[in-house]
Amino acid sequence: MARRVKSLLKVGLTAGTLAVLTVGCSTILPGGDTASTLYGLTAPSNYTSAMSASGWQLMVEEPVAERALDTDRIAVYSGPHALQYFTGARWTDRAPRMMQDLIVESFEHAGLQMSASRQSVAVRPNVALVSDLRDFEARVTPAGDGAATAMVVVRLSAKVIWLDGRKVLDGRTFEARQAAGSDTVADVVSAMNVAAQSVVRDVVVWATETSNQAMPAS
Repeated sequence: MARRVKSLLKVGLTAGTLAVLTVGCSTILPGGDTASTLYGLTAPSNYTSAMSASGWQLMVEEPVAERALDTDRIAVYSGPHALQYFTGARWTDRAPRMMQDLIVESFEHAGLQMSASRQSVAVRPNVALVSDLRDFEARVTPAGDGAATAMVVVRLSAKVIWLDGRKVLDGRTFEARQAAGSDTVADVVSAMNVAAQSVVRDVVVWATETSNQAMPAS
């Protein structure tokens, strides 16, 4: 039943959209550990034209993340070294798995439905996208008037690997920052959606171009 609820919540969520399980309100700063609302992100779909895959099958591995980010809790830095989590709010899945899902879905939106898959799917890939999720959090700075501003940061270090011989074709770090309208969880999630889409879109375009260049000419 929990899996079904998660699936239903994940479909159709837009930036800032709330999936309410019980009545609750989440604001900064974090405190407790009771989740009342699940938040999801959406994959970018505004590709100008469909891209082509020149005979490769890409396996998108789940990004590696440090313990503080390898969670479904929404991370907030309220100081240089003070990592906390929003009260009464969680992601629909662990942050690394969410990024993996966004990347795979974005490949589909780019017209590459048959060329990207998760590791658990029984395919015979010849290219792998491996990555480290370095940042996936909001950073809150107190303002002079007693309010606070929040900046969302998403940073992914990725490599495209040719599986025949495990040769690294290319490696890059992708980062996006997006100011949130306020320090509330809804505005932070909305900003996170914008930042995550920017990173994922750039990763998909780069991984596609890199994989195409690696394929031998027919």
